[in-house]
Amino acid sequence: MTWTHIKHILLGALIVLSLFLSFSLLTTGSQSNEQTSSSGGSTTPALVDRSMSEVFSPSQIILHEAYDNHQIASLSDTQDLVKQSYKRMRFKDVQPPKTLTRSEYQQMVHEDSWVEFIFDEKIPFGLFSEGFEDIPSDYENRTFNRVLFNLNNQSRVLFYNDQEEQTYEFEEVRIPEDLLARFRDTESIRYTEATGLELNHVTYVPSSKMNLSYENYIVERLPDRLFIGQFFEETSKVNVRSTSNGQQYTSLTTEVVINDENYTLSYLHQRTNREELSLTERLANSFQELAKVENWKDRSRYKAYNSSTGEVVFQRYLNGMPVFSAQQLDSEVALRIDGSGMKNLRLPLRIAQTPISLDGYDKKELPGGQEIADKLEAAGVDLSTVTGLKVGLTWEESEEDERVIHFEPDWYVNVKNDSNWYTVDQLIELQGESLNGL
Repeated sequence: MTWTHIKHILLGALIVLSLFLSFSLLTTGSQSNEQTSSSGGSTTPALVDRSMSEVFSPSQIILHEAYDNHQIASLSDTQDLVKQSYKRMRFKDVQPPKTLTRSEYQQMVHEDSWVEFIFDEKIPFGLFSEGFEDIPSDYENRTFNRVLFNLNNQSRVLFYNDQEEQTYEFEEVRIPEDLLARFRDTESIRYTEATGLELNHVTYVPSSKMNLSYENYIVERLPDRLFIGQFFEETSKVNVRSTSNGQQYTSLTTEVVINDENYTLSYLHQRTNREELSLTERLANSFQELAKVENWKDRSRYKAYNSSTGEVVFQRYLNGMPVFSAQQLDSEVALRIDGSGMKNLRLPLRIAQTPISLDGYDKKELPGGQEIADKLEAAGVDLSTVTGLKVGLTWEESEEDERVIHFEPDWYVNVKNDSNWYTVDQLIELQGESLNGL
């Protein structure tokens, strides 16, 4: 028997095991949901517990030591510390905002020691009202996208909105004595030396080349029945119709479309409530809806909010890295909320279930961030328009087995006035087409 035959047998065995585990998980969840429904509540298809501190956690943690290089912390290694930070820190008596320019911020993190939480999107103070005591109502929807904890004076914490160049401090800060010091534990936390790039905002990227691992998984497609009871109060009155690429479920006010070609669920509910929600209310309600339907086993993190459409987007993570896919159909949950509930939802139906090891998918070398920035600039990209630059995992379909997904490390970039994220090569190609008038 050749090694190729052995690999196919092992892969088949893993797929069978994955199916068994998925079936066990789904049937257990169904029994739990049925019990919930019989007690008068609505069924909930989510089989994974989520918390606000996870979903609205920072997408990057930076250690600034005075007059030393910046360091990027491993998100996987710091997730428990972040969770404790949300749980145990308290802030009282917010002070009027102060101006902090970009150059002042850069000087501050160079001359003193800080731990910095950086978020993909702005966070309103009201979202974590239990952490902010006596927050005035007119401050609840003011926002920050960075938090800086001073390591030499832990009573000094800055909530920074770098777009508005404003910082908020609190008169009273309560932080357990050892909590911040633990971010300096380089034995427990993997750190990567970083460079602060002058893009649309200061962006921290790895300074040197990286050898990153591929991730390979067997994926599962979640069944329709897991969700239908959630979206329709009376399933007996639902009309079911087969379409060219899946199933359509409709009632007088609700439509659910299952697309079996791109493995997504689309939900539309006609609502007449025009009550305006504050940003805090919208994000809190969006989290509640996400927690009901998202079954991705790893993190799902708040990524973006579109104030024009009201859409809130959550991005899937795998082992501390953001996942990107074609049109983000496998990597993002997008929804819209109004005063009476959820209006729209786009949900990926495939989840990474069982990790596997495959030959030829070991490591990939990526350039450092400065080299990537130089490459973009050489291609004609105005770096002041670059709003995001990060390493992520690309969702790649296996050519050998449709149930196997390769997650390939790559550099991703986002530019101003474009909600899409592109690989660096994709953006350079688009830039070339733009310059050539195509």
